[in-house]
Amino acid sequence: MRKIPAVILVLLSIPFLTFGILFLIAAIGGASRLVACLALFAVGVALLVGGLRWLRRLAAISPDVLKTGAVELARRLGGELTISQFRAEYRLSQQQAAEVLEKLVAEGTAKRENRGERMVYVFAELLPSLVDKVCPYCGTKLPVRSAVRKCPNCGAQLEITKT
Repeated sequence: MRKIPAVILVLLSIPFLTFGILFLIAAIGGASRLVACLALFAVGVALLVGGLRWLRRLAAISPDVLKTGAVELARRLGGELTISQFRAEYRLSQQQAAEVLEKLVAEGTAKRENRGERMVYVFAELLPSLVDKVCPYCGTKLPVRSAVRKCPNCGAQLEITKT
């Protein structure tokens, strides 16, 4: 899908809409030109809407927008994303989806993992992390929700760590 044909469609709508307006002005004196006016308007609007939708789709599947969309989709899905999930969300071809995800792997944003027959792209920064209260001396682990601030075994101050 290229941009030039979409721009040509939008530009082609201008003369149709212009002549539609002229025929509308001419139809004020008599109703004989009203049919031509409506036909020109219909063709002009169809070309304009088609061209604008095409340009909008091209903007939605540009590589930068797709990379941002892949990270956002992975965030919604818990930090992991497959090509099929990405394709379904953005209506992409297999090749386009694979290229975008491989660019993210090359940038270091994602990591590719084989899980059985599927390829999963893992976004490590988006994975949920577990937090515990840990004693730095004896290694006792307690849940964060506990009201305890000191280690019950040795009395040291507990530290909050992510795992």
